[in-house]
Amino acid sequence: MDVMDELVIKEYFNLDRTIKHLKNHKDNLHQEFYHRSMTTRIEYNDLGIVSRGFRPDSEVVNLYDRIDVVERRIERNSYRLKHFNAYLKRLPSGEVYGLKRKYMGYHEVHIKEETLQKILTEIGEIETAVCFREGIEPEPEQVRLCGDVMADIYNMAEVFAL
Repeated sequence: MDVMDELVIKEYFNLDRTIKHLKNHKDNLHQEFYHRSMTTRIEYNDLGIVSRGFRPDSEVVNLYDRIDVVERRIERNSYRLKHFNAYLKRLPSGEVYGLKRKYMGYHEVHIKEETLQKILTEIGEIETAVCFREGIEPEPEQVRLCGDVMADIYNMAEVFAL
């Protein structure tokens, strides 16, 4: 199992924490905006002494653009969490308990390689669905050759939709 795969699985098991962090960040953006000074001030620059003012037309637009980005991240992660939890409900409860202990509780637990591969496949499916929802072309799947010429040709035809 690759270290990156382990990190991806860990991230999926901690999606609820990520969503909570994003919601707090959204609230902080709003609070920070209204806690700053919106008064006119005098500054010294190359032109001499000039008056600078708060530009609500651009500052409010920037605030709502940043909030919109965070809301989209919350929505994407909620979608991921919903479908990942639905997948976990299909697994035996003993496996789910072991996976949660390993990836949420940071205990040293042995998980079968087959189970981890199935989880990675499901995560790949979820990520592909997220890409299609966002209108992004997902990364192409890697073709694994098995050595049998006819099977390899069939796999290549499937990948290239021939």
